[in-house]
Amino acid sequence: MEWRATARPVSDIMDWTRAHRLELQPNYQRNEAWSKAAQIALIDTILCNIPMPKIYVKAFIQKKQTYRVVIDGQQRLAAIFAFVENRLNLKTPYISFPEYDGKKFADLPEDAKNQVLSYNIDFNEIFNLNETDERELFNRNNKYVIQLNKQELRRADFPGEFITLAEKLSDLEFFADNKFFSSGQKRRMLDVEYVEELLALLLEGEQDKKIALDEFCEKYATFPQGVDAVQKDFTNIINYIDSVFSEGKSLLETRFKQKADFYSLFGCFLDFKKKGKAIIADAPPKVRESLYQLDELINPHSEDEACRDYAIHCISDANSGASRRWRKDFLHDYIKPLYLAADEMETKEE
Repeated sequence: MEWRATARPVSDIMDWTRAHRLELQPNYQRNEAWSKAAQIALIDTILCNIPMPKIYVKAFIQKKQTYRVVIDGQQRLAAIFAFVENRLNLKTPYISFPEYDGKKFADLPEDAKNQVLSYNIDFNEIFNLNETDERELFNRNNKYVIQLNKQELRRADFPGEFITLAEKLSDLEFFADNKFFSSGQKRRMLDVEYVEELLALLLEGEQDKKIALDEFCEKYATFPQGVDAVQKDFTNIINYIDSVFSEGKSLLETRFKQKADFYSLFGCFLDFKKKGKAIIADAPPKVRESLYQLDELINPHSEDEACRDYAIHCISDANSGASRRWRKDFLHDYIKPLYLAADEMETKEE
């Protein structure tokens, strides 16, 4: 195989596609998968004149014209085309130029447009490659690439306060003390992903894990109420849970250390806090005993139907918004009388 290394400005590549002499997506390529945030980040790379990795193409001559097929680089080229064709708006915090927030290519000043169109992209071109070797080359380029999980991709795609705060909160001593995350989970940022779920719960209630986190990362790239306020609300709930298990059996020794259970417990105390009930001085010991009782009762074969249903909701579709709400409501109704009793006691003392 003889490769030719070339550098082409974006304007040339736009000419190729307008003349239908560039095939962006041969049938072995995956469909477009980049988020809008990732696309914008790439355009920012171009505006900052930072080199991007090489793009691999197959080239061949037909009717005295050079045609090209993209072997590796589809996502990057698709993002560039979307922007230059005014189908993509820039957006903070994914750009280095706040003055370009909300702008399309047509809205940019002339020097910025020229920067985009004159930006050189490095190509590795090979001529007259047959289809079998073309597929082999594509597979070879992708075979040994470590696939990023959703959270690792999310961190790359959605920089901003939501993820930054989640990373900070995932290092709270509470999570380390209760051994929430293994070293392997922390390496793959699954601890941050779980804290993001709790933050989403704090901000807007129970969510479906499968679809919600990308939206929250983008929506709360900047917190309207300020990052300090969100951090305070989060740590208040964590500290309260910590106080409930400050004596007797630790959280680590109960089922509520499990992520599905803890998510529901966090939501339950969040509800009480919103109602001004989660700071009553004599409630934690009573709540602790109540949770100890539930720890003994909840299992798929429990004689108590509600406890049996709770256990099933922790196994079947455990991360759906509906299951999470059901479990939170169950805990809320079980614990609520203790808070009401504490309220009544305070009223009598006054």
